[in-house]
Amino acid sequence: MTLVPEDLDEVRTLCAEGRLFAAVRLCAEFIAEHPDHPHGYHMRALVRVLAGEPQLALADRDKVVSLCPTMPGAYLARAEDRFRVGECDAAAADLDRAEKLDDGHFWPLIPFLRAQCHLRLGQFDAALADLAKVPDDYLMADAAPDFLGAKPQILEAIAAAQSVQENRGEASA
Repeated sequence: MTLVPEDLDEVRTLCAEGRLFAAVRLCAEFIAEHPDHPHGYHMRALVRVLAGEPQLALADRDKVVSLCPTMPGAYLARAEDRFRVGECDAAAADLDRAEKLDDGHFWPLIPFLRAQCHLRLGQFDAALADLAKVPDDYLMADAAPDFLGAKPQILEAIAAAQSVQENRGEASA
């Protein structure tokens, strides 16, 4: 039986039921039949993140970017997974690419996430510059545990990290 993109809707059901192996298998079947269709790779990456394997999701994210190099969402999704595995420089670069391609659909999510990359990298001025682009009441509604979900949380984290950095500087002086 030939699979069609709508067959991947079943992946959500399988994930909700905790049947992640079956979800990955369905994605792999779709990919085998449609190796140039990005949705199979995208869905398999989502399942791998749900399974706690974001590192494995990156190969699928790379494939989606190669198939859809002008789609900002492809870079945004890969940036999120790169952030999850601690590749914050690469995540920030992907967010830069997404921002250049975006028509406003992903605003203010892009600077919101990039601020968190800069925070992890200790680039506080860059983090604050990105946050200045984000409305004060912006919330990342479905924030994963890896991400802070609100601008005030990021501002607090920056202040705390700056304080730690300053205290280390005073201790070594």
